[in-house]
Amino acid sequence: MITFEGEYKNLKARIFSEKPFSFLFVFIFFSFILSVFFNVESLKYYAYFLELVLIVLFIIVTINTFKSIINKVTLNESNIKLEGEIFNKEWEKVIPLKEIKIEAKGNPSRSGLCSVTFYIKLKTKDNSYIINAFRTFSDEQILEIFNEFKKYKGEKIILDEKLYLMRIQEKIEKCQ
Repeated sequence: MITFEGEYKNLKARIFSEKPFSFLFVFIFFSFILSVFFNVESLKYYAYFLELVLIVLFIIVTINTFKSIINKVTLNESNIKLEGEIFNKEWEKVIPLKEIKIEAKGNPSRSGLCSVTFYIKLKTKDNSYIINAFRTFSDEQILEIFNEFKKYKGEKIILDEKLYLMRIQEKIEKCQ
């Protein structure tokens, strides 16, 4: 059994991260576009309705994005145990390894490789879980979690996965 612990971030820290501000910027941009294009008196009610829809969508996306976090991962021969929070309430989920598929991913950045956030997406038939959505794990831990998962599950690392793992390793070497 091997356990990986990430940094703890409560709901307030997750909400005041940089992601909500990007959502807010998009919302303000679309509101401005609506107000410019629907400036005619007869279309103002449509503009108000569309802005209300955008506000509701903004709230839904924000809540869905920030409601849950995984900050502890435990692997053994048959299961993976995920621990974290939904809103500010602790939760844990134990899933058999044979029911999960794993993907290494990265959020690209214009600032170069050092600003890329790598994460792991675990998919089951019903749900998906993202490890490192809020930069709670280090790149070394992401690399270790992925390799240990593949080892415990008995799968080989395919070419696409090797490319992501090589990028993670390159970031570790270049950006320390």
